Amino acid sequence: MDIIVGQELLGAESEADLSEWLVEEGSEVAEGQAIAELETSKVQVEVVSPASGTLTYIAAEGDVVEPETIIARVN
Repeated sequence: MDIIVGQELLGAESEADLSEWLVEEGSEVAEGQAIAELETSKVQVEVVSPASGTLTYIAAEGDVVEPETIIARVN
């Protein structure tokens, strides 16, 4: 399952920086677990996993992500 940065997560912002992965790549994650932090010009928000499984990164820390960007996958 793709983990996508939705517009609802960014609010009025048009982009965010992927500031930190909270879980190492290849680790098992649970549905609802915080896996990354995004930082906009106004706030820092957590990205949570939509499913349980093994985490694979698509984006790297420091990448600028826009709405509807896939940042990771959970298999």
